[in-house]
Amino acid sequence: MSNAHCSDELIHAVCSHGYGICCDIVPEHEMEKILYATDELSGLIGAAAKLRPSKSCSDMKVSSLKKKFKDKTFASGCSRNVIRRGAQILGWELDELLERTLQAMGVCEDNLKAQLENLL
Repeated sequence: MSNAHCSDELIHAVCSHGYGICCDIVPEHEMEKILYATDELSGLIGAAAKLRPSKSCSDMKVSSLKKKFKDKTFASGCSRNVIRRGAQILGWELDELLERTLQAMGVCEDNLKAQLENLL
């Protein structure tokens, strides 16, 4: 099944992050489950960060993110059902998924911004 010089495991991981949206490939491994759970959520966090005075997620509180999550009109393209299902697939409470994703994005935010500036 390998093509484009990628392993079957990598292809499965990439495909499974669209589970229930555009494919029926179930995330099986921890990394696949995390990718599935955080794909939509990272978009929601990014949109919320753009509205902050700091333009950053590193100083965002989970309580602020939860308010945005509950507002169905905010970042309406980010599926709350997929985010909830992702937490469930991981066996985490929604708050834990929000907290962990927010922390992870905050840690790498400066590095990502620097890389983007170098591209422009």
